[in-house]
Amino acid sequence: MEWYFILLIIFGCAVFLAALYLVLAAIVAKGTLKAATTPVAHTTEEARAFQTEYEGMDYDDYDNVWRKQPFEVDGVQGKVRGEVIFNDAQSGDPPRVAVICHGHTWNRINSLKYARIFYKRGYNVVIYDHAYFGRSDGKFTSLGYYERRDLSAVLDYTRELFGKDAFLVLHGESMGAVTVLCELSLRDDLDAVIADCAFSDTFRYYRQLCVKATHLPSFPIVEFSNVMSKRKYGYDFAAVSPIEDVRRSNVPICFIHGASDRFIRPEHSEEMYRAASNPLSELHLIPNAGHARSFHADQQKYAEIVNGFLDKIEGVAR
Repeated sequence: MEWYFILLIIFGCAVFLAALYLVLAAIVAKGTLKAATTPVAHTTEEARAFQTEYEGMDYDDYDNVWRKQPFEVDGVQGKVRGEVIFNDAQSGDPPRVAVICHGHTWNRINSLKYARIFYKRGYNVVIYDHAYFGRSDGKFTSLGYYERRDLSAVLDYTRELFGKDAFLVLHGESMGAVTVLCELSLRDDLDAVIADCAFSDTFRYYRQLCVKATHLPSFPIVEFSNVMSKRKYGYDFAAVSPIEDVRRSNVPICFIHGASDRFIRPEHSEEMYRAASNPLSELHLIPNAGHARSFHADQQKYAEIVNGFLDKIEGVAR
């Protein structure tokens, strides 16, 4: 066989394999995007059962003691619904309020374990369902892109209810942590943020997750996912980079991350901590804790971290 026929065959095989990989990458990208934007969402009943079994939650105070008021605000995809938990033991002026954002696939019931820490401290607490989850409207989620605008609407309502001078703290877990960090680029009326296991940049996170889940190169799978995302949802991965929001903000931030987290690596919080400009910011890596499991790993330590951080921030505020 002539040499140029051999080269032609090799070239043809290379083109075929490249085309086959691109098709495979597109299929994987579509599946990845679907898992991120339209996951199977847990019901409130499932959330209650999970919290009871794994966090030892007792709902008697939430069901029978706490004074609650439902609310709804206009979000990007429709109504965002939640509850205000009024703390009748609140003393002093201005009022202190914590707004808590839950993680991917969950709903506001998952925020109650954190709500209790703030409530015991004398805070009023606002919990709500992100779009697509719980009782809120929405046909998809966007890992912080639209959620930050919904959160801003919730914060507007919170300010109307408690006053423009209220001491306002945000707490978020996983996707909720990304959301509260992204909120830093939208508002200048936040007193402190607690971010539990957030990723620092969407592209970086998706690349790590893609390799871990598929054992394939992340390029061009992540790029295909982003193109599909922008066309279908208007959601651009490049626009969700919490580390950039952290760099531009002077709000004190408490970063908490499970040291054994393999879903969102602790290096994401470590890098954001180094990027934080406020000297009151903190970083806590919880030993033996996986993703969003820092509270589960050591509930007492978690409460000590939150209370210690707030002691410091409130002391400066006074």
